[in-house]
Amino acid sequence: MSAQYEDAFRNNGVLSEHFYEPRNFTDECNDPINDRYMGTVSCRNICLTITQDIISLGIRTGKKLTIRGCSTKLTKLGFRNRTINLLDRFDSCRYVKASDLFLYPVDDSVTVYVCSCLGDRCNSSKRSNCHTSIYSTAFLITVILPFILCSKLLQSNC
Repeated sequence: MSAQYEDAFRNNGVLSEHFYEPRNFTDECNDPINDRYMGTVSCRNICLTITQDIISLGIRTGKKLTIRGCSTKLTKLGFRNRTINLLDRFDSCRYVKASDLFLYPVDDSVTVYVCSCLGDRCNSSKRSNCHTSIYSTAFLITVILPFILCSKLLQSNC
């Protein structure tokens, strides 16, 4: 968990009501991740990286808070099934409303960026891998698919 979460977790207890205490409060958890100095846990289900922009007085600061871990070991109440079901089939990244993700009361205007991956300790890789797979998929759809369709049309006209 990002180091900035430590105060909210320990001092006023708000986060400790909803989240399990992480192994680390460190900015090594943020992107790009430096897992050399970070404790990790074994994961038998999907791994999640949840990132939230820090907004101060309505302005994005450019800084982020990050939580990484197993989907079953992050929150005490768990996640909304309909949202987790979108994330548990493939490695993916997407913006979601926090109220659609978490089972505890959350302001509807809060958005988080969630990356999921399948495989033990897979979320220690950089988030750019998700972006790379998105760009690869977009390339396949925009370049390869029209080529295949065109060749099929040419074959049917012969």
